[in-house]
Amino acid sequence: MKVEGKKAASPAISFVLAAITVMALVVSLYYYGCGLIHSPVFNPSEEAQKKYLQTFIESHDQNLEQEKLVAKGYWLRYKDVRKDRYWGENGPMGIWGPRDHYQQHGRREGRIFQPVDYPKDLTLEKELAEIYWNRYPEIAKSPIWGRNSQLGIVGPRDYHKHRGRFQKKVWGKEF
Repeated sequence: MKVEGKKAASPAISFVLAAITVMALVVSLYYYGCGLIHSPVFNPSEEAQKKYLQTFIESHDQNLEQEKLVAKGYWLRYKDVRKDRYWGENGPMGIWGPRDHYQQHGRREGRIFQPVDYPKDLTLEKELAEIYWNRYPEIAKSPIWGRNSQLGIVGPRDYHKHRGRFQKKVWGKEF
């Protein structure tokens, strides 16, 4: 059956298109092969070395536990950092992400780089938090230290420790 009105592509154009397709396939296979060669499947010793080095660094760092506490406190206070792809909890820097963020941006922004203090008596802490929030409604609305913050009932104490006492705000039951 003959189709009227359509011309077949010239052999030169067909050859060029075939050559481009083959070159794209070869380049794709090359990059796929390079990735495969460096993967843990074909090079398990490289992956083992990375894991060993990471474990060694973490186990021999004397301040690792302190760094974990500080990182957790920074992530609790600052949701934007916690969710960040680079400095966040799931970022490539791990617990060192908050320190790096603080050194690059946080200090200049007035952020707090300290662990969160958790009191022993949470019942009393809840009562003190409510008193503080009622006394200072602007703190109750704060996304960092307020009622709906990640810090919850320890938010007011944290705020008072790092900011409120310098502003002459009152902590406790007595006013």
